[in-house]
Amino acid sequence: MDYWALIFICSAFMIIAFLSASPSEIMHGFGEINTSRSVLVSDYIAMAGLGATLFNAALSCGLFLLLLILTKTKPNGKIITALFLTLGFSMFGKNIVNTLPLCLGVGLYARIHRDSFGVFVVNAMFSATVSPIVSEIAFSGGDRSVPRFIIAYGAGIVIGFVFPALVTSVKKIHNDYCLYNSGIAGGFIATFAAGIFKSMGYEIVPEFYWETSSKTSMYLGIWAYSFAVISIIFGLVAGGENIKSAFRKFKAIFTEKEKHNNDYHFHYGISCYINIGIMCIIATTTMLILKFPINGPVLGGIITIAGFAVAGKQMRNTVPIILGSIAAVYLNRFEVTEASNALSILFSTGLAPIACKFGFFWGIIAGFMHVSVAIFIGDINGGLNLYNNGFAGGFVAITLVPIILLFNKVVLGKEEIGHFTYKRRKGD
Repeated sequence: MDYWALIFICSAFMIIAFLSASPSEIMHGFGEINTSRSVLVSDYIAMAGLGATLFNAALSCGLFLLLLILTKTKPNGKIITALFLTLGFSMFGKNIVNTLPLCLGVGLYARIHRDSFGVFVVNAMFSATVSPIVSEIAFSGGDRSVPRFIIAYGAGIVIGFVFPALVTSVKKIHNDYCLYNSGIAGGFIATFAAGIFKSMGYEIVPEFYWETSSKTSMYLGIWAYSFAVISIIFGLVAGGENIKSAFRKFKAIFTEKEKHNNDYHFHYGISCYINIGIMCIIATTTMLILKFPINGPVLGGIITIAGFAVAGKQMRNTVPIILGSIAAVYLNRFEVTEASNALSILFSTGLAPIACKFGFFWGIIAGFMHVSVAIFIGDINGGLNLYNNGFAGGFVAITLVPIILLFNKVVLGKEEIGHFTYKRRKGD
Protein backbone atom coordinates (compact mmCIF):
# COMPACT_ATOMS: atom_id res chain seq x y z
CA MET A 1 0.00 0.00 0.00
CA ASP A 2 2.76 2.46 0.99
CA TYR A 3 4.85 1.79 -2.10
CA TRP A 4 1.79 2.34 -4.27
CA ALA A 5 1.33 5.72 -2.58
CA LEU A 6 4.93 6.67 -3.41
CA ILE A 7 4.53 5.36 -6.97
CA PHE A 8 1.52 7.65 -7.29
CA ILE A 9 3.56 10.66 -6.06
CA CYS A 10 6.44 9.92 -8.46
CA SER A 11 3.98 9.48 -11.31
CA ALA A 12 2.37 12.82 -10.48
CA PHE A 13 5.80 14.49 -10.56
CA MET A 14 6.53 12.87 -13.91
CA ILE A 15 3.20 13.95 -15.41
CA ILE A 16 3.60 17.53 -14.22
CA ALA A 17 7.15 17.53 -15.59
CA PHE A 18 5.96 16.76 -19.13
CA LEU A 19 3.10 19.21 -18.81
CA SER A 20 5.61 21.91 -17.83
CA ALA A 21 8.17 21.42 -20.59
CA SER A 22 8.80 19.60 -23.86
CA PRO A 23 10.71 16.28 -23.84
CA SER A 24 13.75 17.95 -25.45
CA GLU A 25 13.78 20.70 -22.79
CA ILE A 26 13.49 18.12 -20.04
CA MET A 27 16.35 16.02 -21.41
CA HIS A 28 18.56 19.08 -21.86
CA GLY A 29 17.83 20.26 -18.32
CA PHE A 30 18.30 16.75 -16.95
CA GLY A 31 21.77 16.71 -18.48
CA GLU A 32 22.58 20.05 -16.85
CA ILE A 33 21.41 18.77 -13.46
CA ASN A 34 23.52 15.62 -13.63
CA THR A 35 26.67 17.50 -14.66
CA SER A 36 26.28 20.38 -12.20
CA ARG A 37 28.36 20.88 -9.04
CA SER A 38 25.17 20.57 -6.95
CA VAL A 39 26.63 22.23 -3.84
CA LEU A 40 24.30 24.27 -1.62
CA VAL A 41 22.28 26.11 -2.71
CA SER A 42 21.64 24.65 -6.17
CA ASP A 43 17.95 25.05 -6.92
CA TYR A 44 17.55 22.81 -9.95
CA ILE A 45 14.43 24.73 -11.01
CA ALA A 46 16.45 27.94 -11.36
CA MET A 47 19.28 26.01 -13.00
CA ALA A 48 17.49 23.70 -15.43
CA GLY A 49 13.75 24.43 -15.33
CA LEU A 50 10.72 23.01 -13.55
CA GLY A 51 10.15 20.12 -15.95
CA ALA A 52 13.70 18.75 -15.72
CA THR A 53 13.72 19.15 -11.93
CA LEU A 54 10.49 17.23 -11.41
CA PHE A 55 11.70 14.57 -13.85
CA ASN A 56 14.95 14.20 -11.90
CA ALA A 57 13.08 13.93 -8.58
CA ALA A 58 10.61 11.35 -9.89
CA LEU A 59 13.35 9.25 -11.51
CA SER A 60 15.66 9.35 -8.47
CA CYS A 61 12.91 8.32 -6.07
CA GLY A 62 11.43 5.84 -8.54
CA LEU A 63 14.70 3.93 -8.92
CA PHE A 64 14.97 3.42 -5.16
CA LEU A 65 11.31 2.39 -5.06
CA LEU A 66 12.03 -0.22 -7.70
CA LEU A 67 15.05 -1.42 -5.74
CA LEU A 68 13.00 -1.76 -2.56
CA ILE A 69 10.30 -3.72 -4.37
CA LEU A 70 12.83 -6.02 -6.08
CA THR A 71 14.59 -6.74 -2.77
CA LYS A 72 11.17 -7.37 -1.15
CA THR A 73 11.93 -4.88 1.59
CA LYS A 74 8.88 -4.17 3.75
CA PRO A 75 8.09 -0.48 4.26
CA ASN A 76 8.55 1.15 7.64
CA GLY A 77 8.89 4.69 8.95
CA LYS A 78 12.58 5.05 8.08
CA ILE A 79 12.13 3.74 4.54
CA ILE A 80 9.18 6.02 3.80
CA THR A 81 11.10 8.98 5.25
CA ALA A 82 14.17 8.14 3.15
CA LEU A 83 12.04 7.98 -0.01
CA PHE A 84 10.50 11.37 0.75
CA LEU A 85 13.97 12.84 1.36
CA THR A 86 15.20 11.40 -1.93
CA LEU A 87 12.25 13.00 -3.71
CA GLY A 88 12.66 16.38 -1.97
CA PHE A 89 16.43 16.74 -2.18
CA SER A 90 16.44 15.66 -5.82
CA MET A 91 15.11 19.15 -6.44
CA PHE A 92 18.31 20.72 -5.15
CA GLY A 93 21.41 18.56 -4.94
CA LYS A 94 20.75 14.89 -5.58
CA ASN A 95 20.81 13.27 -9.01
CA ILE A 96 21.45 9.90 -10.57
CA VAL A 97 25.12 10.57 -11.35
CA ASN A 98 26.22 11.77 -7.93
CA THR A 99 24.25 9.25 -5.85
CA LEU A 100 25.19 6.08 -7.75
CA PRO A 101 28.76 5.70 -6.38
CA LEU A 102 27.53 6.24 -2.82
CA CYS A 103 24.98 3.45 -3.34
CA LEU A 104 27.73 1.21 -4.69
CA GLY A 105 29.78 1.90 -1.57
CA VAL A 106 26.88 1.01 0.72
CA GLY A 107 26.32 -2.13 -1.37
CA LEU A 108 29.97 -3.08 -0.85
CA TYR A 109 29.52 -2.54 2.90
CA ALA A 110 26.50 -4.86 2.87
CA ARG A 111 28.41 -7.51 0.93
CA ILE A 112 31.38 -7.48 3.30
CA HIS A 113 28.97 -7.84 6.23
CA ARG A 114 27.24 -10.69 4.34
CA ASP A 115 23.86 -8.97 4.40
CA SER A 116 21.47 -8.25 1.56
CA PHE A 117 21.49 -4.75 0.11
CA GLY A 118 17.87 -4.41 1.20
CA VAL A 119 19.04 -4.23 4.83
CA PHE A 120 21.12 -1.14 4.07
CA VAL A 121 19.06 0.50 1.32
CA VAL A 122 17.97 3.23 3.75
CA ASN A 123 21.64 4.07 4.33
CA ALA A 124 22.12 4.21 0.57
CA MET A 125 19.34 6.80 0.26
CA PHE A 126 20.55 8.88 3.22
CA SER A 127 24.20 8.72 2.12
CA ALA A 128 23.29 11.05 -0.76
CA THR A 129 23.54 13.90 1.75
CA VAL A 130 27.18 14.17 0.63
CA SER A 131 26.54 13.57 -3.08
CA PRO A 132 27.86 17.09 -3.93
CA ILE A 133 31.35 15.81 -3.07
CA VAL A 134 31.13 13.51 -6.11
CA SER A 135 29.86 16.31 -8.34
CA GLU A 136 32.45 18.78 -7.04
CA ILE A 137 35.32 16.46 -7.91
CA ALA A 138 33.88 15.43 -11.27
CA PHE A 139 32.52 18.69 -12.68
CA SER A 140 34.05 21.74 -11.00
CA GLY A 141 36.19 24.18 -12.92
CA GLY A 142 34.93 23.08 -16.32
CA ASP A 143 37.40 20.17 -16.42
CA ARG A 144 35.23 17.12 -17.08
CA SER A 145 37.92 14.64 -17.95
CA VAL A 146 37.63 10.88 -17.52
CA PRO A 147 40.37 10.69 -14.82
CA ARG A 148 38.48 13.23 -12.67
CA PHE A 149 35.26 11.28 -13.12
CA ILE A 150 37.00 8.06 -12.03
CA ILE A 151 38.46 9.79 -8.96
CA ALA A 152 35.03 11.22 -8.11
CA TYR A 153 33.38 7.82 -8.33
CA GLY A 154 36.18 6.22 -6.33
CA ALA A 155 35.73 8.83 -3.58
CA GLY A 156 31.96 8.27 -3.65
CA ILE A 157 32.33 4.52 -3.24
CA VAL A 158 34.70 4.97 -0.27
CA ILE A 159 32.33 7.46 1.39
CA GLY A 160 29.34 5.18 0.80
CA PHE A 161 31.28 2.29 2.32
CA VAL A 162 31.99 4.10 5.62
CA PHE A 163 28.66 5.90 5.84
CA PRO A 164 26.54 3.19 7.59
CA ALA A 165 29.14 2.76 10.33
CA LEU A 166 29.42 6.51 10.88
CA VAL A 167 25.64 6.98 11.10
CA THR A 168 25.47 4.30 13.79
CA SER A 169 28.21 6.06 15.71
CA VAL A 170 26.77 9.60 15.64
CA LYS A 171 23.44 8.48 17.09
CA LYS A 172 25.20 7.95 20.41
CA ILE A 173 26.50 11.52 20.46
CA HIS A 174 23.13 13.27 20.84
CA ASN A 175 21.12 10.41 22.40
CA ASP A 176 18.35 10.59 19.76
CA TYR A 177 17.49 14.24 20.41
CA CYS A 178 17.97 15.08 16.72
CA LEU A 179 16.16 13.23 13.92
CA TYR A 180 18.83 13.95 11.31
CA ASN A 181 21.55 11.38 12.04
CA SER A 182 22.56 11.27 8.38
CA GLY A 183 22.97 15.04 8.31
CA ILE A 184 25.33 14.89 11.27
CA ALA A 185 27.35 12.05 9.73
CA GLY A 186 27.35 13.87 6.39
CA GLY A 187 28.53 17.05 8.11
CA PHE A 188 31.61 15.30 9.47
CA ILE A 189 32.37 13.69 6.10
CA ALA A 190 31.85 16.94 4.17
CA THR A 191 33.98 18.93 6.63
CA PHE A 192 36.76 16.38 6.30
CA ALA A 193 36.48 16.49 2.48
CA ALA A 194 36.48 20.31 2.46
CA GLY A 195 39.60 20.27 4.63
CA ILE A 196 41.38 18.00 2.13
CA PHE A 197 40.35 20.26 -0.76
CA LYS A 198 41.57 23.41 0.97
CA SER A 199 44.83 21.81 2.09
CA MET A 200 45.52 20.99 -1.57
CA GLY A 201 44.91 24.61 -2.53
CA TYR A 202 41.46 24.03 -3.98
CA GLU A 203 38.79 26.53 -2.92
CA ILE A 204 35.15 25.45 -3.00
CA VAL A 205 33.17 28.23 -4.68
CA PRO A 206 29.64 28.65 -3.27
CA GLU A 207 26.64 28.32 -5.56
CA PHE A 208 23.39 30.24 -5.37
CA TYR A 209 20.55 29.20 -7.63
CA TRP A 210 17.25 30.30 -6.11
CA GLU A 211 14.03 30.43 -8.15
CA THR A 212 11.80 33.39 -7.24
CA SER A 213 9.16 33.20 -9.98
CA SER A 214 5.68 33.82 -8.56
CA LYS A 215 4.21 31.52 -11.23
CA THR A 216 6.41 28.61 -10.20
CA SER A 217 5.70 29.35 -6.55
CA MET A 218 1.96 29.25 -7.21
CA TYR A 219 2.16 25.94 -9.10
CA LEU A 220 4.26 24.27 -6.40
CA GLY A 221 2.13 25.72 -3.62
CA ILE A 222 -0.98 24.27 -5.22
CA TRP A 223 0.81 20.92 -5.57
CA ALA A 224 1.83 20.96 -1.89
CA TYR A 225 -1.70 21.67 -0.67
CA SER A 226 -3.19 19.11 -3.08
CA PHE A 227 -0.71 16.51 -1.87
CA ALA A 228 -1.61 17.33 1.75
CA VAL A 229 -5.35 16.88 1.14
CA ILE A 230 -4.84 13.62 -0.76
CA SER A 231 -2.58 12.31 2.04
CA ILE A 232 -5.21 13.09 4.68
CA ILE A 233 -7.94 11.36 2.64
CA PHE A 234 -5.62 8.39 2.03
CA GLY A 235 -4.89 8.12 5.76
CA LEU A 236 -8.60 8.19 6.56
CA VAL A 237 -9.86 5.60 4.07
CA ALA A 238 -6.96 3.37 2.95
CA GLY A 239 -6.19 1.60 6.22
CA GLY A 240 -9.17 -0.71 6.12
CA GLU A 241 -10.63 0.94 9.22
CA ASN A 242 -13.46 3.37 9.79
CA ILE A 243 -12.78 7.09 9.92
CA LYS A 244 -13.33 7.24 13.68
CA SER A 245 -10.61 4.65 14.25
CA ALA A 246 -8.21 6.47 11.90
CA PHE A 247 -8.75 9.72 13.80
CA ARG A 248 -8.15 7.91 17.09
CA LYS A 249 -4.76 6.74 15.81
CA PHE A 250 -3.92 10.23 14.52
CA LYS A 251 -4.76 11.61 17.97
CA ALA A 252 -2.33 9.08 19.44
CA ILE A 253 0.39 10.45 17.12
CA PHE A 254 -0.51 14.02 18.04
CA THR A 255 -0.24 13.29 21.77
CA GLU A 256 2.91 11.14 21.49
CA LYS A 257 5.44 12.25 24.12
CA GLU A 258 8.13 9.58 23.95
CA LYS A 259 11.02 10.63 21.73
CA HIS A 260 12.16 7.03 21.18
CA ASN A 261 8.72 5.87 20.01
CA ASN A 262 8.92 7.67 16.67
CA ASP A 263 8.16 5.10 13.96
CA TYR A 264 4.57 6.21 13.52
CA HIS A 265 4.09 3.90 10.56
CA PHE A 266 4.93 0.86 12.69
CA HIS A 267 2.70 1.90 15.58
CA TYR A 268 -0.24 3.51 13.77
CA GLY A 269 -0.19 2.19 10.20
CA ILE A 270 -1.74 4.09 7.28
CA SER A 271 -3.22 6.64 9.70
CA CYS A 272 0.21 8.30 9.78
CA TYR A 273 -0.65 9.76 6.34
CA ILE A 274 -3.10 12.06 8.09
CA ASN A 275 -0.09 13.41 9.98
CA ILE A 276 1.81 13.73 6.70
CA GLY A 277 -0.94 15.92 5.27
CA ILE A 278 -1.24 18.08 8.41
CA MET A 279 2.52 18.66 8.59
CA CYS A 280 2.65 19.50 4.88
CA ILE A 281 -0.06 22.13 5.37
CA ILE A 282 1.75 23.64 8.36
CA ALA A 283 5.08 23.84 6.50
CA THR A 284 3.61 25.26 3.28
CA THR A 285 1.48 27.82 5.09
CA THR A 286 4.45 28.96 7.18
CA MET A 287 6.48 29.61 4.05
CA LEU A 288 3.67 31.53 2.36
CA ILE A 289 2.92 33.66 5.45
CA LEU A 290 6.59 34.62 5.67
CA LYS A 291 6.55 35.34 1.90
CA PHE A 292 9.19 32.82 0.91
CA PRO A 293 8.95 31.53 -2.68
CA ILE A 294 7.97 27.88 -3.09
CA ASN A 295 10.89 26.69 -5.21
CA GLY A 296 13.08 23.57 -5.38
CA PRO A 297 14.78 23.82 -1.96
CA VAL A 298 11.65 25.09 -0.18
CA LEU A 299 9.43 22.36 -1.65
CA GLY A 300 12.20 19.89 -0.82
CA GLY A 301 12.06 21.08 2.79
CA ILE A 302 8.27 20.75 2.87
CA ILE A 303 8.50 17.22 1.46
CA THR A 304 11.17 16.40 4.07
CA ILE A 305 8.84 17.50 6.88
CA ALA A 306 6.10 15.38 5.32
CA GLY A 307 8.49 12.41 5.23
CA PHE A 308 9.46 12.74 8.87
CA ALA A 309 5.77 12.92 9.76
CA VAL A 310 5.95 9.11 9.77
CA ALA A 311 9.11 9.08 11.88
CA GLY A 312 9.11 11.65 14.67
CA LYS A 313 7.45 14.91 13.64
CA GLN A 314 3.94 15.97 14.56
CA MET A 315 2.21 19.28 15.19
CA ARG A 316 2.73 19.29 18.94
CA ASN A 317 6.51 18.83 18.82
CA THR A 318 7.24 20.93 15.72
CA VAL A 319 5.16 24.10 16.20
CA PRO A 320 7.30 25.35 19.13
CA ILE A 321 10.46 24.65 17.10
CA ILE A 322 9.06 26.61 14.16
CA LEU A 323 8.04 29.52 16.41
CA GLY A 324 11.52 29.69 17.91
CA SER A 325 13.16 29.60 14.49
CA ILE A 326 10.86 32.36 13.19
CA ALA A 327 11.82 34.53 16.18
CA ALA A 328 15.50 34.00 15.34
CA VAL A 329 14.89 34.93 11.69
CA TYR A 330 13.35 38.27 12.68
CA LEU A 331 16.19 39.04 15.08
CA ASN A 332 19.22 38.10 12.96
CA ARG A 333 20.98 40.59 10.66
CA PHE A 334 19.76 39.03 7.41
CA GLU A 335 16.64 39.85 5.41
CA VAL A 336 13.74 37.71 6.58
CA THR A 337 13.26 36.24 3.10
CA GLU A 338 16.90 35.12 2.76
CA ALA A 339 17.24 31.58 1.41
CA SER A 340 19.19 30.44 4.48
CA ASN A 341 16.33 31.58 6.72
CA ALA A 342 13.73 29.60 4.77
CA LEU A 343 15.74 26.39 4.94
CA SER A 344 16.65 26.91 8.61
CA ILE A 345 12.99 27.28 9.60
CA LEU A 346 11.91 24.18 7.70
CA PHE A 347 14.74 21.92 8.78
CA SER A 348 14.87 23.15 12.40
CA THR A 349 12.01 20.69 12.96
CA GLY A 350 14.61 17.91 13.14
CA LEU A 351 14.91 18.95 16.80
CA ALA A 352 11.34 17.82 17.46
CA PRO A 353 12.50 15.22 20.04
CA ILE A 354 13.60 18.07 22.32
CA ALA A 355 10.15 19.64 22.31
CA CYS A 356 8.61 16.18 22.59
CA LYS A 357 10.62 15.32 25.70
CA PHE A 358 11.03 18.67 27.46
CA GLY A 359 8.02 20.70 26.34
CA PHE A 360 6.94 23.82 24.48
CA PHE A 361 9.37 26.33 26.03
CA TRP A 362 12.49 24.31 25.33
CA GLY A 363 11.19 23.65 21.81
CA ILE A 364 11.17 27.40 21.18
CA ILE A 365 14.71 27.71 22.54
CA ALA A 366 15.87 24.82 20.34
CA GLY A 367 14.36 26.41 17.21
CA PHE A 368 15.96 29.76 18.02
CA MET A 369 19.38 28.19 18.57
CA HIS A 370 19.11 26.12 15.41
CA VAL A 371 18.75 29.13 13.10
CA SER A 372 21.65 30.88 14.83
CA VAL A 373 23.90 27.88 14.14
CA ALA A 374 22.57 26.79 10.74
CA ILE A 375 23.10 30.08 8.89
CA PHE A 376 26.86 29.88 9.49
CA ILE A 377 27.75 26.20 9.80
CA GLY A 378 27.65 25.65 6.04
CA ASP A 379 30.80 27.77 5.73
CA ILE A 380 32.74 24.93 7.37
CA ASN A 381 32.17 22.43 4.58
CA GLY A 382 31.48 24.71 1.62
CA GLY A 383 27.96 23.39 0.96
CA LEU A 384 29.10 19.82 0.36
CA ASN A 385 26.55 18.45 2.85
CA LEU A 386 22.95 18.70 1.64
CA TYR A 387 21.58 17.91 5.10
CA ASN A 388 23.52 20.83 6.53
CA ASN A 389 20.69 21.72 8.89
CA GLY A 390 21.00 18.21 10.31
CA PHE A 391 24.63 18.96 11.10
CA ALA A 392 23.53 22.18 12.81
CA GLY A 393 20.77 20.34 14.66
CA GLY A 394 23.30 17.89 16.03
CA PHE A 395 25.35 20.75 17.51
CA VAL A 396 22.21 22.25 19.08
CA ALA A 397 21.11 18.93 20.60
CA ILE A 398 24.57 18.18 21.99
CA THR A 399 24.77 21.65 23.56
CA LEU A 400 21.19 22.29 24.68
CA VAL A 401 20.12 18.96 26.17
CA PRO A 402 22.76 18.94 28.96
CA ILE A 403 21.71 22.52 29.81
CA ILE A 404 18.06 21.45 30.01
CA LEU A 405 18.93 18.48 32.22
CA LEU A 406 21.03 20.71 34.48
CA PHE A 407 18.20 23.26 34.72
CA ASN A 408 15.67 20.55 35.54
CA LYS A 409 17.91 19.13 38.24
CA VAL A 410 18.97 22.39 39.89
CA VAL A 411 15.82 24.47 39.50
CA LEU A 412 12.99 21.94 39.30
CA GLY A 413 14.51 19.07 41.25
CA LYS A 414 13.99 16.62 38.39
CA GLU A 415 16.67 14.17 37.43
CA GLU A 416 16.87 12.20 34.20
CA ILE A 417 17.77 8.54 34.68
CA GLY A 418 17.74 6.54 31.46
CA HIS A 419 14.51 7.43 29.66
CA PHE A 420 12.66 8.36 32.86
CA THR A 421 12.41 11.57 34.86
CA TYR A 422 12.28 11.45 38.64
CA LYS A 423 11.32 14.34 40.90
CA ARG A 424 13.35 14.55 44.05
CA ARG A 425 11.51 14.81 47.36
CA LYS A 426 12.76 16.73 50.35
CA GLY A 427 15.21 14.65 52.31
CA ASP A 428 16.29 12.49 49.34
